[in-house]
Amino acid sequence: MEPNTKLYYDTNEVAEMVGCEPSALRFWEKKFPQLNPKRDSRNRRRYTERDIEIIRKIMHQRDKQGRTIKGTREQLRRKEEAQLLVQRLLRVRKFLTDIHDVL
Repeated sequence: MEPNTKLYYDTNEVAEMVGCEPSALRFWEKKFPQLNPKRDSRNRRRYTERDIEIIRKIMHQRDKQGRTIKGTREQLRRKEEAQLLVQRLLRVRKFLTDIHDVL
């Protein structure tokens, strides 16, 4: 299959895609709450594109930025919070423009 056409990838596929060992993926799953692959009926991990993006962010923080696991976890948490804040602000803005249009 072509890239980005699959919904789920197994551990070995993801490890090959990102260039790490499958054991590293299992380790990061324990250390990063953001990384939570689904499990199939046989209890095998199934990674989504979102999971793979998180893995790439973890690897970038570790390899390029030189962050520790704790630092990387904190950085990912901050980015998540910032994204949620932006979404909330956009909803408030829409609400206010709707009110303005009614008045």
